[in-house]
Order: sequence, then C-alpha cells, then structure tokens
Amino acid sequence: MPLPVPSLDDRRFDDLVAEAEARLRAHLPELTQIAPGDPLHALVDLLAWLTETILYRANLIPERQRRVLLNLLQVPLRAARPARGLVCIDASPRSARLPGLLPEGSQLTGAGQTVTTIGEVRPTPLALVPLIKEAIDAATLAAMGLTQQALKDQHGLGAADQVAAFAPRAFASEREPLSLATSLDGFYYLALLAPRELAARIDELRAALAGQTLNLALAPLDDRPGERADSEALRDRRLVWELLTEDLEGAGGDADGLLTVPLEVLHDSSGGARRPGVARLRLPPSAPLLQPLLVPDPLFAGVGERPPELPAPLPPERVVCWLRLHCPEEPTLPLGYLGINGVEVVGQATRRDLIIGVGSGRPGQVVDLPDRDIDPAEIELDVEQPAGWERWQRVEVLTGRGADEPIYRLDAQAGQVTFGDGQHGRRPPERRRIRIARYRFGGGSGGNLPPQSLTSVVGASRLGVRQERALSGGRDGESVVDAERRIPEFLTHRNRAVTAEDFRLLATGNPLRPVARAEVIAGLLPGSSLATLRRDIPGVVSVFVIPPGQPELARTPRPTQGLLNDLFTWLVDRVLIGTELFVLSPRYIPLAVGVRVRVRDPATEQETLAAVRQALVDYLWVLAPGGSLGGGWPFGEPVRGAELETQVGRVPGVREVGPLVLFTMREGVWQSLGEGAVLDLEDFDVPDLRGVSVVTSGLPDLPGGLQPAAPGLGGSGGSGGGAGAGGRSVPAPVIPELC
Repeated sequence: MPLPVPSLDDRRFDDLVAEAEARLRAHLPELTQIAPGDPLHALVDLLAWLTETILYRANLIPERQRRVLLNLLQVPLRAARPARGLVCIDASPRSARLPGLLPEGSQLTGAGQTVTTIGEVRPTPLALVPLIKEAIDAATLAAMGLTQQALKDQHGLGAADQVAAFAPRAFASEREPLSLATSLDGFYYLALLAPRELAARIDELRAALAGQTLNLALAPLDDRPGERADSEALRDRRLVWELLTEDLEGAGGDADGLLTVPLEVLHDSSGGARRPGVARLRLPPSAPLLQPLLVPDPLFAGVGERPPELPAPLPPERVVCWLRLHCPEEPTLPLGYLGINGVEVVGQATRRDLIIGVGSGRPGQVVDLPDRDIDPAEIELDVEQPAGWERWQRVEVLTGRGADEPIYRLDAQAGQVTFGDGQHGRRPPERRRIRIARYRFGGGSGGNLPPQSLTSVVGASRLGVRQERALSGGRDGESVVDAERRIPEFLTHRNRAVTAEDFRLLATGNPLRPVARAEVIAGLLPGSSLATLRRDIPGVVSVFVIPPGQPELARTPRPTQGLLNDLFTWLVDRVLIGTELFVLSPRYIPLAVGVRVRVRDPATEQETLAAVRQALVDYLWVLAPGGSLGGGWPFGEPVRGAELETQVGRVPGVREVGPLVLFTMREGVWQSLGEGAVLDLEDFDVPDLRGVSVVTSGLPDLPGGLQPAAPGLGGSGGSGGGAGAGGRSVPAPVIPELC
C-alpha cells in the first residue's frame, strides 16, 4: 500500500513571525515591542520568509525520498501481527482409552475465525485443580480460637515439634491468578482428576496414562502483548515438576511416607512461565506410581508434605495422581493461567499443497499468492524439476546472490513472490509448476478472540476445545498516522540508554516484565556489603527498580531475582560500549509508626483510626500516591516524624495529633527513635512500613504482631516453616467448623 504524503510542516509566514517574536520576548525581555520600521522587525520578517521557503521545498520532496528517509531512520511501518494464546484440547470423558496425538498445524475454528496449533498434544479426559497451603499467622489463628498447642494435640505432634498452621486454598485458574506469595511451603499442589463418567474405571485410566506425555499450559501473571523477539529474549528459568506417590516399598521417602519422583520435561515453550507456552511432561511408565494419596481423616490432609484437602464438591476418590510444582529462582511464582491438555495457537490459517503458478523463464518473475499478510518464517515454496520438487530458499534481497541459487524474495504484506533474473538468483524453468508446500497467513486485531470463542477441531469432532483464556497480541498493520505518533518517542532514546532518563524510560517501558518505578544512580558500584560499596566510578550505572503494587500495610512491592535478571537482559543490549550496568533492588528499611490522636466524633472513631492508618500507608508508599509529590516516596528522602504528624492531622475527623513515634529495626531488634525523630536513608533506600499503631490514649507503642527479623536488601524469598530449636516444623491444616 503506497504511503500517503503528509505535509512535513504546515506553518506559514504569519505563524513563523509570531513564534519568532514570542521567542525574542522570552529571551530578551528588554525588548518592549517590535514595531514596523524597526530593523529587528525587518530581520524577523526576512528569517520567516526564508524558513517558509525551506518548508515549502521540504514539502515537495517526492514520496520515494520520504520512504528512503524513514528507512534511514529505521522507523518502518509495523506489519500486522497475529494473535496468540493457549487452548486446551480434551478427550472424551466417557472413554478411558486415550486418543492419538493431535499434530502440529491442526486447525481450530470458532467465531468466524481459524487458528493453527503450534506443537502437538495428546488429549486426555483429566481436569486440573491447583492448590496451595495458605499460611495462617499467629494473630489469625488466635482469632479463630486456636493455639499452637491445640494443633499439636490434634495432629499428635511431639513437644519439640513446631506447628506451621495453614488452610487449603484452591485456585480457579480460568478466573483468577495464581501465586505462592501466601504459601506456607512454596509449592503448588496439582490434583489431576478423572471425569465423573470414569470414576469407576480410574485404574484403567491410570494404566493408559502411564508413560504418556502431559501438556500443561502456563502463562505469566503479567502477559503484556509484545514483540515475539522481545519475549523470547528472556532467559529461561527452571521449573521443578514432581510426582507425589506413597513410599510403599521403603525407597527413601520422607518422614510422612511420601516419595517424590522428578518428572522429565521434554520441552517447555513457556521458558519456565516467562511467556505463554506449554510444558510437556512425561509421566513414569509404572502405573502403580500414580496414586490418589488418600487419607483416612480430612483432618490430616496436608500434614507434613502431603497435599492439602480438595474443595468440598470434588471427591478425593476421583484423583488420578498428585503433581507438585515450584521454582527455585522465583519462590512466589505468580501465574496468570495453568491448565492441562494445553497447546499454543496462533491466529493464522494454513494453506498446504497449493499450485500458485508456472515458470515463465523470464527474469524477475513475480507470482501473486492468494493471501496477504504471510508469515515469512512459515512459508515453504517448491519449484518443479525433472527429478521432482525442489525446495527454494527465501532471502531478504536478491542482489549479490549467485546466478544458480534457488532463491526468491517475499513481500509478506502484499503476498507476492519475486524470483531471480538469472544473474542474481535462478529463474524458475519455463512451464515448470510452482507450489506452496505450506504457509500461514492472516493476523490483525480480529484474532483477539475472547474466552470460549473457539469451539471445534477441524477433522476431529470427538475432541473438545476448552478456551479459558483470551487470545491476545493481534495487531492490525500500522497506519502512517500511528507511525508518526511514535517517531518522537523513538527518537528520544533510539532504543539506546545514554542519559538517566533513557534508562528510566527503557526500564519502565520494557515489554518483558512490569516495572512501576526505576531510579538511576550513576557511578554507584555495589559490593558484597555496604562497606565495600564505591561511588563516582566512571562508566558504572546502577538502576534500582520496583514492581507494581497497591498501597497495603506490610506489602511493599519488592523485585524478585527473576525480574532483576530479565531487566538486565533487556537493558544490557541497549547501553553504550564501556558501560558497566547493574540492575538492583533498593534497600528496604523496616519502619513502624505509633501515633496518638484525638477524634472529633466518638461515633466514627474506628473509621477515623482506619483512615489514619491508610493515610500513613499511602504517604510512605514507594509508588504513587506516596511522598509529598504523589509519585512514590523519593529514594533517600529522610522520614521525619513531624512530616507524618502533618499528614495525620489532615485526615478528616482528627482533632489533635501527638505524640508520633518512629520505630526501626537494628540488628534484628525493633528500636524506638522517639518523638519528632528523623530516620535518615541512603540514596538507594526506601521505607518499608511494617506496622501502624493508632491509639486514642496513653503513649503510642510498637504495633502488635511485629516479630524481630534481620533486615536485608529487597529480595523476595519463599515463605516456609523453618525448623524450631530441637524439632521439625510440621505443616498442619486448620479445618474450620461448619455450621
């Protein structure tokens, strides 16, 4: 499609004169006016006339030169991009025999669209239920009327054993995200369930599944559609998949009589849940290893290493087996989706074995394809030869290639194939057929199908299609207007990090992982400790990043090691030669606040106290609306008690404030800084508000529930029940009484 020819600059003589006069008044305030007859007035008119002449000639530049200029700027129009996503293909719930493999390139239809599968899948009738052991803290346990000793007595634990209380939580992955942030032990427990129709034939189903390959679809929590090359640039991480089974033969299981069998990962196109993809796992060939792990009493479901109890509507007798998942590199492992029988799909249709023309023997022969928006990576073109079909190779340019090379050039957007002229690339022989062995075509926003749009597999009516997740990422071909809008932003940093603002823009705008805030400290060289930290080192740039998060007490967002690694991978290719780059987490300084207030209306006292707590959380938050400017608490900004008193005094319903006391942790112990104190921070420090105590009488004290813990740099670790002195830590379920 030819590009429309816009006017490069539509300013006229009067506009240029007015702009010049405004600039003169701004830079030379002693000029009271520029009147006709004044030499300066004549000079402004002359320069405006010359500028208008230049603009007139620039607007006459022909279209060819403009396109050359755009190519030199390396800002081409973006082509259409197909939607991508994950779909699950289920076998019939009435047969314990598994169907054959659904091959790659199969077609799915629905809502007037056709998509193509990427990779193969063996459909099964299984359903997947992910669960975690959600930790229960001491305060919540006390509110439920339970004690540590009561749990010990319930589960028959010794006096030296420590109890880690938890409640089972099941996720509906098609409707809600998954996370291990509140998990007690850092594991997802995955129950594979047989359908109701096969409950009586579950042993037959286990025998059919032994040694087979399971396809588990994974998607990250934040799946922002980006360029495919960007998402594939992420460094893959390792997910650990295990099968839980009873240690019936004493093969070295744990203290709870369980044996964990590592599962072989044949392929993981998600890169460890870095991007939407499928992990293909091979089950062990021994059917007896697939076990439901039943317990005689639900009270003991989840004790120790055993899986937690299933939700009430699901009978445990339908469990075929239990899997377990965790990630050493990303302990919280947030997921946007997890499903069984998954396969990747792309919003394109496929053509196969299509004759598109006959060789003319003439130089530079052009053949039109029946479709546009061809996927260049997926086209396979053959030319007939006396001995059979010969595969020809696609190249970007024909110039400089050998005279006898079997090559062609593809215009993917227009759907045209151009062959060589006999000097640069071979000509197709006269009267020889040209065929397309295979190509994918299509794309655009029309492929962004909502859930439940795809309904059938072409040629396989007995298979069910379960689309629980929308297809996304489809984008129409870019218009010239859209390209013009992004040119200024592109030219701001040209995808290169030079200034501190460039680093901030590239970090927060990266297509790989969400970053809500980035701060740059030039010359700061981190060391193994604060004592070895060095400053003003030439060529060193340290970027401190914070992920998104909503203001919540004791939930300050912290970057994980995976996020830091991904962002470093993204930025390091965009820095200048000689730059030593570090992508770091800020240091989080534990902070607690105690304050006494008097309220105006005793009838709304509790609402006012809650508003005071939230006001302090919001003001000390590291992202918006934190800080005095509302963009997040500034790095290194001291926390002043008097400043916080001012914020408390602005809360509606507060009549009087004082005193306000700051607490911080030093060497693992909470210490009071006193009234009117100031907590000084380094330029890489941010406050981490752990607790707020608001009282109406007496002196404010350390908020209840805070336990001493060693402060550290802002990483994120998995939560687990550490062993107490002289005993082990045993996860124990808390089963609430039902009325």
